[in-house]
Amino acid sequence: MLKIGLTGSFGAGKSFVAAMFAARGAQVIQADDVVHALYERNKHCRDAIAKAFGTGIVGPSGVDRAGLGRIVFKDKDALARLEAIVHPYVRRDILAAIKKAGRRMVVVDAAILCEAGWHTMVDTVIVVKARRDIQIKRAMARTGLSKADVLGRIRRQMPLREKMKYAAYIINNSGSPAQTEQQVERIIRSLHAGPLTGRRILPTTPTNRSKQYDQRI
Repeated sequence: MLKIGLTGSFGAGKSFVAAMFAARGAQVIQADDVVHALYERNKHCRDAIAKAFGTGIVGPSGVDRAGLGRIVFKDKDALARLEAIVHPYVRRDILAAIKKAGRRMVVVDAAILCEAGWHTMVDTVIVVKARRDIQIKRAMARTGLSKADVLGRIRRQMPLREKMKYAAYIINNSGSPAQTEQQVERIIRSLHAGPLTGRRILPTTPTNRSKQYDQRI
């Protein structure tokens, strides 16, 4: 089994790319889905969140994600408290999902793959990037957030140049879906060129990466 970590800045289109991998036979584990399941079904996690942020943030159906988001995305200390509670559960559940996966290729789709240290769970990392104006437009259309809120979320994430240091492959998602699809297919061919077990594909140096792995159109 080859384990791939897929990440990128807010609005870059990593989940769009994940769907392309899924269409080609990969099993995709969405970190957001893991978090949502924790908020709904894990009593220990919900109780810890209620203790940290108030009982009003947790209802009969689970954590009020919108309400919690309004708190943590404007307060870095609150975000750090939430991550300290949630991340160990997320790591545990992602590892369990990988163990249960029945495919030769598994993709872990996580916006904070590198920030949370989850890149250590996978064999290789792919970073999805897009032009900033496209990023903002996509994020606004998908979430309904204002431009200022989208920019705020982007700035709170690890800068793209830092994420790229973890990457063995970089996908430029600024163009058409067909152009992105071509890049995905090239990467899959590259990954299938070697054994799919017991292999860690590390980042190249910046010079080599730009020549070999940055799938520009």
